[in-house]
Amino acid sequence: MNVQDFVTFEYTKEASFQQASYRYEGDAKTGWRILREGQEHLSLPAGYELLRSIRCGVCSTDLARHHLPYPLPQITGHEVIAEDESGRTVAAEINASHHATGSALAEDCPFCRKGLPTHCPDRLTLGIDRLPGGFAPWILVPKHNVVEIPQGVDANISVLIEPFAAAVHATERIDLEGATRVAVLGAGRLGLLILAALRGKRETIGGSFSIEAIDRQEERLRVATSLGADRVWDDAEALVAGAHDPPPFDIVFESTGSPQGLEVALSLASREVHLKSTTGLASMGLSHATEMVVDEVSLGPLVEGNDSFVPLPTESQDAALVVGSRIPTEMVQGIEDAGYRTVVVRQPEDLKTVSEEVRSGEAGPFSLGLVESLESVDRLLRPWPDREQGLIQPTGSIRVADVGQDRTGLLSPMLERGVKIGTSRCGDFHRALPIMQTLLEKGIDLGAIVTETLPATELPRAFERACSPGNIKVVAVHPG
Repeated sequence: MNVQDFVTFEYTKEASFQQASYRYEGDAKTGWRILREGQEHLSLPAGYELLRSIRCGVCSTDLARHHLPYPLPQITGHEVIAEDESGRTVAAEINASHHATGSALAEDCPFCRKGLPTHCPDRLTLGIDRLPGGFAPWILVPKHNVVEIPQGVDANISVLIEPFAAAVHATERIDLEGATRVAVLGAGRLGLLILAALRGKRETIGGSFSIEAIDRQEERLRVATSLGADRVWDDAEALVAGAHDPPPFDIVFESTGSPQGLEVALSLASREVHLKSTTGLASMGLSHATEMVVDEVSLGPLVEGNDSFVPLPTESQDAALVVGSRIPTEMVQGIEDAGYRTVVVRQPEDLKTVSEEVRSGEAGPFSLGLVESLESVDRLLRPWPDREQGLIQPTGSIRVADVGQDRTGLLSPMLERGVKIGTSRCGDFHRALPIMQTLLEKGIDLGAIVTETLPATELPRAFERACSPGNIKVVAVHPG
């Protein structure tokens, strides 16, 4: 049995740090006990490997952790590079699902079985939800989440693999066909990596779209240019004020880390906004915008006579949930004609019955939702205050029917201009690494994003420095 004792920083609900003692006991074959301050804290099944943390990046999710609906205090940090027992330098994918641990339960899990292990409802998330993260000197990582870093990759580049994989995944969730101008709003920690991923995407598909960056800070825009931006803008308000119909950009990636960023992005996009910020805060009348990103659910309009925004079902048993008294039967029939089984709830109180059936496993979750209000969008995303699960399955879609309702909040750009909101979360490290290496071969230095490194023993200062306008990416380094 392996035993590791250490003292490390925990993040608290007051957005501050405290130190606590931890012990890891166990092994990969039998499982692990995690003790905190001498008390049982967490039990892990077989399939987790013990890794020594080397360095861990500070990201916007870490800084907003107190707003997210996961237990605190916790050891945070999920952008981690580590060393395994054989001395290899490895990265750690963050979603600890049945599939990731090699559990037999993966066969019975509808998400692991369908190739959606990052949405497994029983997952833990490294440094975010219960599983201790990389700001500790030791981490426990599912065996299938351990990814070797190729030799010769600089330390400041390797530590970016987790957010770069998320950036690559975002570009893969967007249809760039026919786009002429694509913008990234917020050239910060993630936004700069999205710019680089777009450059890699353009190299791959041979597109001719312009890649543009929007940020207030001159230094960030300088780095954006070095990572592949064709044009940069330092005044988003001026762009909004000068926007015409249609707005200047086909697609806008929103990565400001601010709930106000979505409103600006929607003002600048004619086709789609891809939302990446996970602030835990309401935005434009939507309370569960963060949860929509976590579940990778898309949101868009449905106008009678135009079914272009209805995604086709992927399986014969796919079902759609219709909620609203004013949604015309013709729209419901159109969804059924597309191949969905439908459940129609005309009165809000009747949604409780459907919710109970989904919670018990008797029905759903649904792959498509059709609603008439933002309140119903929120109810579909998180119907239960005690459970991080929605009525719409991960990677599913919600469409808002145009029934002549008031155009408030998100409804104005969606229903009046037909703008869709896409989302994405984590990416596949194995898909991202070749793109990272291609960019390096072309002389694009992703490591330019890392502007400061500090010892992990100074983690509170690292967080303070990460909030400084002069920094882009701060990395905490563990002693060798």
